[in-house]
Parts: sequence; structure tokens; C-alpha cells
Amino acid sequence: MPRLRRHHRPRQYRPPALRALRRPGWRGLEQRLRAGELSVEQYNAAALDLVEADDGTLRTFALESARLRPGFLDLIDWAHWNGWLPVVVSNGFDLYVDPVLDAHRLDRLARHCGRTWFAYRWRVRYDSPRGVELQEGFKLAYARAFRDLGDFVVYVGDGASDIPAARLAPAVFARSTLRERLEGEHPRLYPFETFHDVIAVLEQEAHRWLASSSSTTPAEG
Repeated sequence: MPRLRRHHRPRQYRPPALRALRRPGWRGLEQRLRAGELSVEQYNAAALDLVEADDGTLRTFALESARLRPGFLDLIDWAHWNGWLPVVVSNGFDLYVDPVLDAHRLDRLARHCGRTWFAYRWRVRYDSPRGVELQEGFKLAYARAFRDLGDFVVYVGDGASDIPAARLAPAVFARSTLRERLEGEHPRLYPFETFHDVIAVLEQEAHRWLASSSSTTPAEG
């Protein structure tokens, strides 16, 4: 099945619910992230540990502050009507990914993100498609799993954490850091600002992509 893969990545890796609700200490974590001492997953877990707000406060904050990029709902509709499977893969937390998507009646939209729980303090776990806990490479694990299943993966993203996973996809829609890093490297790289830009290209190219990949084995694709 062709698979349309979309992720949500907070700007500079900082989940919106954490910006106003965490204790001091995050600047040191951010420096370690930039220095390569922490993976995005490790950074997010450490940043979440600084949050003292309860579940209800975090979910309410997310609903009040998060906004879907224009055209997202139209893209999900397009995917369903044209036989594609949309999937959200995010380094973020279920604390805000789930309520934001569910508030737009997308409760049946497949999503994979950090799963959180509270045991004296907030914890998060990132599981691979096989259920193995990951300390890094969360998005890459899903992109590789989709590819190995024989799916034609269209990747939509914008950040540095998307680069390894996007390189596995036959087609990529990119903006910001992801576009800058893959420019001139990826053969099917398309810029976008809204999801209407994504739909416009899919309308023109999706059938050609699938036709050209029909004789390609999963390992080659």
C-alpha cells in the first residue's frame, strides 16, 4: 500500500506544552543536543522530566496553543480518497499529539509518538515498530519498516531529525532545515509551505511514482 508519512516536529525540538510549563534547566539540555551529546529522543525525555504540570493542564495547553498547518485535513481526505495510508510519526508526546488530532476528528488517524506516563515525575518511551524501546532513530525505524513492507513512502517534514528517515523515502516534501540539507541530494525533493502544496504535486505525480516503482522490490525501493 502506498503510504503517506507525515510527522509533527516542534520548532527547535521543543514541544509547545513544555515551553511555558517546565522548570529551569532546559538550556543546558539544549546545548547538549546541539553538541550531539543527546539524541532528540533523549533530549525530549530529559526536557519532559522538567515539567511539573499535570496531564489535564498539558492537554489543555496543547489544545489552546497548537495549530495544524493549513491544508492538513484536506491532505488526509485526499489520501483516504486515493487509496493512500496517512501516518503521523512524531518525536513529540502523546500528551499533545493525541488531543490535537482527536480535536479535529482524526481519532482514527494512525500516529506513532512518545508515549508518556507519570510516576512521581513524567516519563516517556519511544518504541520501534517491533515494540523495542529506542534511545535514538525513532522516525528512521518507522521509515525503514514501511519501506521493508514494500510501501511507497512519501515523507513530509522540516527538521534535522527527519533527515535520516527522509533519505529512505522515494519522494520527500520538505521545508526549512530538511529542505536545505537534502537540496541537490534527493532526486524527488519538493518544497512546501502548506499541505495544499503537497496535494498539488500528488495530484500530478503520485500515479507516476507508483507506476515507476511497480517493478521494484521492497529491498531496492
